[in-house]
Amino acid sequence: MNLCKKILKLALWSAPIGVNIGIFSYLIFSPSFNPFSSLSNFERFFQHSVSVNLVDLVIWALIGIIFGCSSLIYRIETWSITKQTLVHFCITYFLLIILSILVNEHEWNWYYLLDFTIDFCIIYLIVWSVSLIRAKMFVKSLNRKLHQKNQN
Repeated sequence: MNLCKKILKLALWSAPIGVNIGIFSYLIFSPSFNPFSSLSNFERFFQHSVSVNLVDLVIWALIGIIFGCSSLIYRIETWSITKQTLVHFCITYFLLIILSILVNEHEWNWYYLLDFTIDFCIIYLIVWSVSLIRAKMFVKSLNRKLHQKNQN
């Protein structure tokens, strides 16, 4: 399958995942913070909160697409896992910063950039660690099956 078809397929799969994660996160974090933070950021552009919520859905879909399509990096078998991870980190980090600037999510200053960077690094490290542990468990499982097959 050529690259354009792979990207389109990943985008179609990852957009709904991004929307679902966005809705789930909104439901969890909104009551403890400001449930109308999106409304206040976009109220100057839209007259109705429904329009703002639709924009939120599009943003969440774009975030899903960013992560889904950037996962293609992990299919480059000639790269080390470290190189793949660093390139994936940089691509997702910078695309999310650009998206945040485009939607004017926050007033940009050095404090916000530092806060965004720290939050992103912590979340990325957690997800990466879980993925690494899962990959190690998978390799152990394969090795165990190979060992059992060789003994028979």
